[in-house]
Amino acid sequence: MALEDIVRNIKAKATQEIKRIKEEADKEGEEIIEKAREEADKVKTRILYQLESQAEEGKRKLVIRMRSEERKKLLIHKRKLMDEAFRQAKQKLSSLEKAEYLSLIKRSLISNIDSGEEEIIVSPRDEEWMEGNFIKDLRKSLKETGTTDEVRLSPELEPQERGFILKKKDVQINCTFSNLFFSLRDELEIEVARRLFS
Repeated sequence: MALEDIVRNIKAKATQEIKRIKEEADKEGEEIIEKAREEADKVKTRILYQLESQAEEGKRKLVIRMRSEERKKLLIHKRKLMDEAFRQAKQKLSSLEKAEYLSLIKRSLISNIDSGEEEIIVSPRDEEWMEGNFIKDLRKSLKETGTTDEVRLSPELEPQERGFILKKKDVQINCTFSNLFFSLRDELEIEVARRLFS
């Protein structure tokens, strides 16, 4: 075999080997690129899922916070409406006509007086309304129930207060409208709320 044939044979084999190595390298490169793409897709999917989860969680928290704030505002508004309803009820009761007011007070006094020696503490305005016929009529009614009639009026309450405090020995029965509304408010609040907001 001639030297030229040997060189040509070596060149041909070298070219084939280079081609084979290049094809393997290209194939390996494509596989590496494909694996990198797959890994990148997995990372992208995971990141998108995390971002969506975070966005959903943020949205959920925002909705909860907004609902909570709206509930607070609604409760404040309902509380104001209920306070106004109680204020108006107290005002209406406090502004009863004289005859109706005295009739209410008389019934309450008769049901609370048991010794007939009680002191009735009222406002100066109520004392003016009660002097004279009211006290005479009250004493007469007490006598009819078998109670002595030694009750007396004392104008010691604030001028704007309505109702009375009944003082007997060491006990006081507070029947002022302020106290009655205060003590009844807890009981009435549920019913008032039901009527206002149902």
